[in-house]
Amino acid sequence: MKNRSRRSGPDNGPAHGVLPDLCAPGSLLLLVLVGLIVALIHALAGSSAADELWLAFGLSVLFVEWVVLVSAALVCGLRRRLQRWRASLVDAAVFLTVPLVTLAASLLVVMLLPEEGRADPLWFVIRNMLISLLASLLLVRYLVLQQQWRRQVAAESRARLDALQASIRPHFLFNSLNTIASLVHDKPDQAEQATLDLSDLIRIGLKPGAMHALGEELELVRGYLRLESLRLGERLEVDWSVDDRLPLERQLPALLLQPLVENAIVHGISRRPDGGCVQVHCDMIGWGRIRFVVTNPLAETSARPPESNRMALDNIRQRLALAYEEGARLKTRREDGRFYVEMILPA
Repeated sequence: MKNRSRRSGPDNGPAHGVLPDLCAPGSLLLLVLVGLIVALIHALAGSSAADELWLAFGLSVLFVEWVVLVSAALVCGLRRRLQRWRASLVDAAVFLTVPLVTLAASLLVVMLLPEEGRADPLWFVIRNMLISLLASLLLVRYLVLQQQWRRQVAAESRARLDALQASIRPHFLFNSLNTIASLVHDKPDQAEQATLDLSDLIRIGLKPGAMHALGEELELVRGYLRLESLRLGERLEVDWSVDDRLPLERQLPALLLQPLVENAIVHGISRRPDGGCVQVHCDMIGWGRIRFVVTNPLAETSARPPESNRMALDNIRQRLALAYEEGARLKTRREDGRFYVEMILPA
């Protein structure tokens, strides 16, 4: 599959400007809430008596929310055409839309209201235009800053993923190659399968891009376990459980589950003379969330997880925070001589 990328315009921004953030459902809800706040401030500033406040607030809400919703509908409705423009032109169009809609709404109010309901029509229009210009400037500035923050977060996430991909342990690679070499003459079929599993692991580890399907991650873990079974032999037992309801096509950050299984083997099984059992359970829980639970027996020579294990877990926690914000979590605990890692991904 070809990996296509879009180049940014000369203004070092996305080709669509602030459109993706403005037309997102969360941004539209935020605009409505901001409109309510602006209407309340307008009513508080213009009301001299308490009994006039609620009437003024109701009229302000009607006017402000009408302007907000019509402006958002215009911008998002013309999104396909605006996407052909440069980012700077898109930002300018978004900036001018709110004042123009405000002007049209103000003129409509001036024409519909009776003469005694408006003391100074010209000042009414000018005041609304000044407020809309200031609000539109703040809106575009906020969207630009939000877009820059999202690009920075994405860059940090890609950098941390690259660091994790680059940390595939050399000793594991050497051990796998030695295992394959020892099987070539006596068990060529197993050597061939081990070579394919190792190539898949390296392919995923060096794959550009931060996302892949859940089914790919699970197959990667299966291949890794087959390789380690050849190396550790009877010392490694695997209890593998996968829920049939798992959405195998769902995209998730690459190399989330495999490092947890690798830590369980490297810091648990490999440090025990008699080995042990690694349990890998993947299932669906409430609200369409995916849960991974990896457990391993604690190493007899260590009372606490080694520093490298904690660093790997912290790395995954940071990547989860970057990818899902507060929606995902990674928890660990020690119980009955076993080390438990539970990772939950949101719907």
